Amino acid sequence: MHLINLFLKLFFSPGNYVLKKAGITIEEDGGILRSFVNMCVWGLLAIISVVILL
Repeated sequence: MHLINLFLKLFFSPGNYVLKKAGITIEEDGGILRSFVNMCVWGLLAIISVVILL
């Protein structure tokens, strides 16, 4: 269970960081901004990884 919590904390950390810097709580945002930031960060890392592997 600790491994899952660590993975989730790492996975959501980019979006949580942006929300914290913007002074927005998850309840105010509804998770939309956090989801968008996470999608952009992890999507960009996936694209870079694929380009490097090819």
